[in-house]
Amino acid sequence: MPRKRFTTVLLVACAWTFLATGSASAQDVKWLTDYAAARKVATETGRPLLLDFGTEACFWCKKLDATTFRDPKVVKLLNEGFVPVKIDAQRHPRMVEALKIDGFPTLILASPEGKVLGRHAGYADAAQLTALLSKAPAPVVPAAPKQPVEVGGDLGALFPEIAAKLDR
Repeated sequence: MPRKRFTTVLLVACAWTFLATGSASAQDVKWLTDYAAARKVATETGRPLLLDFGTEACFWCKKLDATTFRDPKVVKLLNEGFVPVKIDAQRHPRMVEALKIDGFPTLILASPEGKVLGRHAGYADAAQLTALLSKAPAPVVPAAPKQPVEVGGDLGALFPEIAAKLDR
């Protein structure tokens, strides 16, 4: 009988772990891996970029992924207000050299145009990452083209300078 109880407890624990892991995946940062595509998204949305430079063998990169980038507040902040980009430093050595990165992980905060706004070298906890992200200006959505404004015949005739301003 005790063996059956142990098996039941083990099955319940495994099921709970599976369900907890499944719900955690909904809390993932939506990373892009193509810098050119990320810049396009940033330009279209007006959101700044967060570039996460790391390597496969980097212990602190893995810790950053397992802790800070799993924090629900960080995930929400990144997914809603930034274009997060994960860069494999070994595959993009020219970017690493151009940005003078000498250790991993390194986080680069950049404007939608690619201008560096801030950086953090090494592991960052949620508070440190939030402080880095606060250096970015609020996202500015590009304005839609103005539609011409129709001016009534009488008003336009009486005040041509106002009509001219409205047509701009």
